[in-house]
Amino acid sequence: MSGMELRQNLKLSQQLVMTPQLQLAIKMLALNNIELSDMVKQEILENPILDAESAGVKSEDEAENYKPEDALLSNIPVEADSESEQGFNEIAQYLVNYNEQLVDLSKNDGILGAGDNNYLEYKLESSFYRGETLYEHVMEQVRTGNFSDDEIMLAEYIAGNLDSKGFLAVSIKDLEYFVKKNISHDINATFVPNTLYKINILEPVGLAADNVISSLAIQADFYFKGDALLKELINKYLKEVAAKNYQKICKETKTSLEKVLLSIENLKKLNPNPAANFSKEAPRYIVPDLFLKKENDRYVVYMQDDSIPEIKINSYYKKVISGEIAVSPDIKNYAEERFKSAMWLMKSINTRKETILNIAQKIVDKQYDYFDKCGGNLKPLILKDISEELNIHESTVSRATANKYLSTHMGVFELKNFFTGASYGESSSGNVMARIKSIIDSEHFIGKVYKDAEIVDILKKQGINIARRTIAKYRDIMNIPPSSIRHKNILL
Repeated sequence: MSGMELRQNLKLSQQLVMTPQLQLAIKMLALNNIELSDMVKQEILENPILDAESAGVKSEDEAENYKPEDALLSNIPVEADSESEQGFNEIAQYLVNYNEQLVDLSKNDGILGAGDNNYLEYKLESSFYRGETLYEHVMEQVRTGNFSDDEIMLAEYIAGNLDSKGFLAVSIKDLEYFVKKNISHDINATFVPNTLYKINILEPVGLAADNVISSLAIQADFYFKGDALLKELINKYLKEVAAKNYQKICKETKTSLEKVLLSIENLKKLNPNPAANFSKEAPRYIVPDLFLKKENDRYVVYMQDDSIPEIKINSYYKKVISGEIAVSPDIKNYAEERFKSAMWLMKSINTRKETILNIAQKIVDKQYDYFDKCGGNLKPLILKDISEELNIHESTVSRATANKYLSTHMGVFELKNFFTGASYGESSSGNVMARIKSIIDSEHFIGKVYKDAEIVDILKKQGINIARRTIAKYRDIMNIPPSSIRHKNILL
């Protein structure tokens, strides 16, 4: 066995080390405009050299009068003083507790018993909603249901104004005002309540109600129409139910204990929080980073960078660095260091803008026919095609197109969706939309209207697996009406 030996060796090698500045430039290229705006605002807070009027910088007077305690006071939440709202919340909590008890009991042959198929089916259905936002779930049903165009428009407004529990956050008057302003002044008086009820009975039943009492009443009428006592319990005796004061309920309603307990069992199956099983994520709003404008015979790409603060060097620190204002050597060195950092940030922002615009413009030029004909098939295009023409690396193209959106005359599209080759797959949204449009365009020739589910099947045979709700979403983007309306158009 040979002994171990320690030796010192000198070795020369070349390594590519990324400087912090280069890392920053690469990071910025991958950000969209909103993310970049947040990053720049953070840099402004951390670097005293930087100024930006659009970033909320206070004037000298504001800064002089500013008190830290003002910020603390502004963050104190305002307490609701509505007794009725507090009562609704208490009742909802009672029923939430009931539902939690039922889940535990059903596992052990408790009140409901393990064989209660209705309750288990209810719990199973609820589980399918997880991971999907309430707005998405409502609009999927609206688009595929029996809703007119006007009803869909109102439904979108209602779905966008549901609170975290699924209750309507605006008044009926607000809905009527929306209809008059955006749909028609002469619309039927029953239009709003009828549309609202159609949403009330979507899954999960009880959505868009005024409050928990109304929601429970809608559910009771839908699931247990023949149980008149259940409606009475909801309207008058919820606190007695929660306190298990069954004797009082029996006496005042002149009903046997057996019937009261049966209605209570039905009550426990209702959901005081219809939105409980949906994703609590806030709606994701897409803000285009770029926009397209036709100039003569060419489509030109512009950067939509209004949201990005326009940064400049603070005038005081300019004088410090130039020596006009005398400061200690330590302060001057710090100012010079932060000045270099600020200049690199400004250079990186400009380089990012130039790179993204060059890449986006090249993509648009390559897909000219798609934009000029308002759809159709995208030309084969991969990252390498763009990188070779612009003499940049493929990874640069990938970062510049990821999570960047282009606003066009046909709608808003993610840049990467204009690639159709192996880099992004044949199922890029632009390619899929072109196929959907082609299928729908053929309806006039064959005299048949395809439902979204049938389009799903056709695309599946072409090797593209896509959900029905995605078909509906793409139709909306292309302003293509649902099959029911297209069917009427063909008959005309």
